[in-house]
Amino acid sequence: MSDQDLKDSKNKVPQKQTNKGFVQKIFHILVIESCFIFNQKLSNKICLFMVISSITWLVLFILFDQAALPGGSYFSIWTLVTCSHVLGFFFQTVKMPSLLGMLITGIVFKNVPVLSIIGSSIDSKTSSLLRNMAFCVILCRAGLSLDIDKLTKMKFKILKFSVIPCLVEAFVFALAAIFILKLSFKWALLMGFVISGVSPAVVVPLMIQLQETGLGVAKNIPGFIIAASCIDNIIAITGHSLMIGIVFNQGEIWWTLLQCPLQILAGLIFGIAVAFFFSIFRLEHKISKVSLRFIVLFLVSLIAALGFKKINYATAGPLAVLTMVIVSKIIWQKVDEHLLNKLTSDQDVVKEKISIDQKKLDEKSFLCISWIPKATVQAAVGSIALDLAKLYHMPLEIPTDILNIAVLSIVATAPIGTILISLSAGKLLQSEQSSVGSSA
Repeated sequence: MSDQDLKDSKNKVPQKQTNKGFVQKIFHILVIESCFIFNQKLSNKICLFMVISSITWLVLFILFDQAALPGGSYFSIWTLVTCSHVLGFFFQTVKMPSLLGMLITGIVFKNVPVLSIIGSSIDSKTSSLLRNMAFCVILCRAGLSLDIDKLTKMKFKILKFSVIPCLVEAFVFALAAIFILKLSFKWALLMGFVISGVSPAVVVPLMIQLQETGLGVAKNIPGFIIAASCIDNIIAITGHSLMIGIVFNQGEIWWTLLQCPLQILAGLIFGIAVAFFFSIFRLEHKISKVSLRFIVLFLVSLIAALGFKKINYATAGPLAVLTMVIVSKIIWQKVDEHLLNKLTSDQDVVKEKISIDQKKLDEKSFLCISWIPKATVQAAVGSIALDLAKLYHMPLEIPTDILNIAVLSIVATAPIGTILISLSAGKLLQSEQSSVGSSA
């Protein structure tokens, strides 16, 4: 065989391997990554969830008979929960918030003609109860995630990066609603507080990923963002609750102005009283005192939220829940400082020192980008005005617009914010190794 033939044979082999590798890569992208059957982690997760979901449906069928069959309210709730979680799993695999997949599921089941029978089978009282339960869970998580001792050390830093942005954003949205939607100031400010809250459901997992990779860890930027986002949520929820009390108070103006501090005072007194009542009964159990205390907190928070709403003190409910959770956590931590580690282990967010005053422009830009995603507060409180308008037989046009804008803000900002945070983190934040090297 000549030297030329040997060269040709050597050139042909890599070409075949290259073609074969290219085909395998295309097959991997189109088939393996696109179909969940080949994704072992996702398929195992979905299979386990479907088994649990099927068992749940059998229990519902045995207990409620016809209501658990197609067309019944329990079947509709079961279908909605199952499909929303499955779609949420898919969104997680592409590094998107699972809440976005659940939201799309709800929109489809409510508006697509073939599937709308499932959405319409759930009566308004049941859906309102489920939303209130979700709202109470969010309030409990927001309160439990705060470390009061360490947050007090930051003082003006937290005020600068959580309270002020939330209030400014709420008033900017309110002004936009006044000029664009022609809303009154109180309705516009109510809408502003609905939209102003950043989403911990989107931000917290992304910040935890940054902590694991070491980006921004030297200055504890991810931890600071998590803490500030929780306080931002509390400010947004509190402002929304105050505006709900003002908008839906049907008395005189002077009585409306008097009701606001009265409702705030009632919520604070209720929360502190219940927290100290919990401190008397330590609520310990052999199995898990953490789980027991969380269940009790959730149930009492549900009583507070629904109970105050029944006596037309809607503002007092969320404030009572937040006060109760925060004060209970402070008391229980003094009794047992490791009590709530299980509930807040993924949110140990504040270190002893946070260099926030001397940040570079790119790090400040990353803080601004982290405030883009909206989801948690909007999904929880977006429909409260509509529920109260139905309860008081008021016009539904403005509350419906607020709900639609809240949903639109989730769809528009959650994916964009997730993508921008993921792409900008590597460019705007320093890794732990590089920061150590530069300081050395």
